[in-house]
Amino acid sequence: MEYAVYLETAAVLARQAGKIIKDKFGGQFEKGYKSCPSDLVTEVDRASEALIINILRQKFPGHGIIGEESSGNAAIAQGGYAWCIDPLDGTTNFVYGIPFCSVSIGLIHNGEAVAGVVYDPLRDECFSAALGCGSFLNGGPIRVDATRKKLSEALLVTGYPENKSYSGLLRRVDYHKMAHSCSNLRALGSAALELAYIACGRLTGFWENPLMPWDVAAGSVLVREAGGKVTDIEGGKLRLERYLSITASNGLIHEELLQALL
Repeated sequence: MEYAVYLETAAVLARQAGKIIKDKFGGQFEKGYKSCPSDLVTEVDRASEALIINILRQKFPGHGIIGEESSGNAAIAQGGYAWCIDPLDGTTNFVYGIPFCSVSIGLIHNGEAVAGVVYDPLRDECFSAALGCGSFLNGGPIRVDATRKKLSEALLVTGYPENKSYSGLLRRVDYHKMAHSCSNLRALGSAALELAYIACGRLTGFWENPLMPWDVAAGSVLVREAGGKVTDIEGGKLRLERYLSITASNGLIHEELLQALL
C-alpha cells in the first residue's frame, strides 16, 4: 500500500493528540477566539496541533503542512505532498462540554486528498482510509449506508459558519425545504466526524458552506473509499481551497440531494 507508512503515522499522531483532548475534556483550559467571539480556540487546539506538526516535520521533512491554528492562511500546494490538519474539529462542542469532536489529519498529493484519519478520542473510534484501499473503523472495513436510496429516507447533517459574516451563504439553501425533504436533519458540530459517520453508514448525506480544507481533507477520503460520493454544493469537483462548499452522501441519494440544495 503506497500510503501505508503515512496512514500509520497519522493514526498514531491522531491518538496521541486525542489523549490531550480527552484529558482536558470537561476540565479547565485557556480559551479565546480568532476571527470573532463565536470562532473559538483553546490551548488544547494549539497543543494538539503542535504535537502533530512536530512529529510530521521530523518524519517527513519534505512535506508541506497546513494546520488550522498555525498556518490557516496558507494555500494547499498543487505539487508534492502536504498534510492538512485540524487538531480539534468541534472546538465549540469541546468548550461547552458536548462530547462530539475529533482530530483530523489528511494527506494531500498534487492537490488531491489521498489518505486520512479522523479520530474521536471520547469514543476511541479511529476512522482511516487511503486511495484505492477502502475505509476502516478501528481496523475493520466500513461502507456507506446502502439501505436508504431516496432523499425522503435519508438522515442528513449540516453545519453553520462560526463567523457570522459568512452567514449570507446560508441563504442559498432553503432549510425548511431540506428538513421536510428528508427523514430528519441534524447539525452535530464536527464536519470531519460527520463525514466519518457518512462513511460508516450512521448518516446518509451532508452539506456545508463554507468550510476549510482541514475540515474535510481526511473525511472526504473516508467517504469516497467507503463507496460514497463527494462534490461541492453544485455537484462539481471538491476543491481543497479556503471557504469551500461540500456535499457528501452514500452516493445513492446524491443527485436528489444536490437538486434539493439548489
